[in-house]
Amino acid sequence: MGLSVKYKYVLCIWCCLIYSMQAAYAEKPRLSNKMTREEIYQLAKTPDTSKDSINYLEYLLKQRTGEALAMKNKLQQEAIQQKIQEKKNTQLLTAGAIIVTILMLILILSRYLHFRRSRRQEEELTKGYADISEKNATLKSLDEFKNKLISIIANDFREPLQQITVVADQLSSGTMTREEMLTAMRRIGESSHRTLEVFENVLRWIKLQLAGYVYMPVACDMGELMQHMIPSMFAADTSPTLSVVDRIPDGTAVMADSEMLQFVSRHILLAAQRNAVKDSLIIMDAWPDEQLIYISVAIDAGKNGTDIAEGMFAWQRDIRALGMAVSRDFAIRMRGDIQAEVGGDRYITITLALPAAV
Repeated sequence: MGLSVKYKYVLCIWCCLIYSMQAAYAEKPRLSNKMTREEIYQLAKTPDTSKDSINYLEYLLKQRTGEALAMKNKLQQEAIQQKIQEKKNTQLLTAGAIIVTILMLILILSRYLHFRRSRRQEEELTKGYADISEKNATLKSLDEFKNKLISIIANDFREPLQQITVVADQLSSGTMTREEMLTAMRRIGESSHRTLEVFENVLRWIKLQLAGYVYMPVACDMGELMQHMIPSMFAADTSPTLSVVDRIPDGTAVMADSEMLQFVSRHILLAAQRNAVKDSLIIMDAWPDEQLIYISVAIDAGKNGTDIAEGMFAWQRDIRALGMAVSRDFAIRMRGDIQAEVGGDRYITITLALPAAV
């Protein structure tokens, strides 16, 4: 059965198309993405491709350019990302360094505060120990003061009362003569006078120990003070065999409490008068040394000079030394001291040291 004219015509057109396509692909070389740029340019110059394939070559060149731009863009993006990462790393390192520095500062500050707290505690402990030592010294001084008062009461205050009791018993019995009664009354008077003197010393001493007492030193002239005391203490009827040599320079002034200084000076002169041998000299002298003034009273105490000097302030053994013990306490309170030195086993020098007047 034969084909119709219509089908024959379509089949003929289809065969022509296939033939033309085969001829085109057979004659023209195919372009490959692996061709170099020089090969592409050489292919473009050939007669058979300059007209038909120029658009394809341009498209291929643009594609290669686009790929190069894409690769460049990718490299730039990678560089940017690397810089961003390096910046982040730098920021992290900086933040880490800052944090470490802050932690180190906190550690150093805490150690410093701990050191300051330890030093403060040590200072408070040292101050506490000093306060305790001062209180112990005060308690020891008060205990010594109490013992001195007990010694005074047990000796000087009891003696005149006993003598008065004995004399009263003798008077009541009527066995005393007039001379014996006068002698007993004279003894009672001397004992009472000595007791009143000791009592005055105790009152001054108690005043010194009171917490409310405030030491207010003034300038005192030692020459005038000694010249005022010597006539009454070394009168002819009391010390007929002692002579006083006053070598204290004029204008010798010290800073002291006037009443305390009179008390101390009086008892130094009394100690010299009591311990000096007959027909001897009492030599008074004074000299400056740095910030102190030294006032000395030198006597000849005889062959027992060493024992007398050692017992000058020993009120526990000899109640007569109480005045010198109190005088030393007064001198220490006036920022000075009293010392008794012996030379040649018989010559005693009692030295009073007080701050010089300014």
